[in-house]
Amino acid sequence: MIGLTPRQADLLRFIRGYQIARGGVSPSVRECQRGLGLNSTQSIHRMMVCLEERGAMRRARNWARAIEVLMPVPVPSINGSPLYVVPMVGVRAVRFSEERL
Repeated sequence: MIGLTPRQADLLRFIRGYQIARGGVSPSVRECQRGLGLNSTQSIHRMMVCLEERGAMRRARNWARAIEVLMPVPVPSINGSPLYVVPMVGVRAVRFSEERL
């Protein structure tokens, strides 16, 4: 994934893994936000625009969940099930685990 920032690569991997896991259905912007552990949907919108400009994906205008990934994306899997959720690290992971206890 040459030319992509690590966060953009994470988003592309999340989208592709979600599509594989859900039989071709793309995630919503809110699901991308939650999957990447971000606080704002605006950051997802900005990353999607950048990914489109770089030719990594294409979205159909005025259609919900219409995302086509145009470049090959490695998606890790366990026992054939794709791991499309990006692991959280740092302070957020600690806060998340504390809330769940």
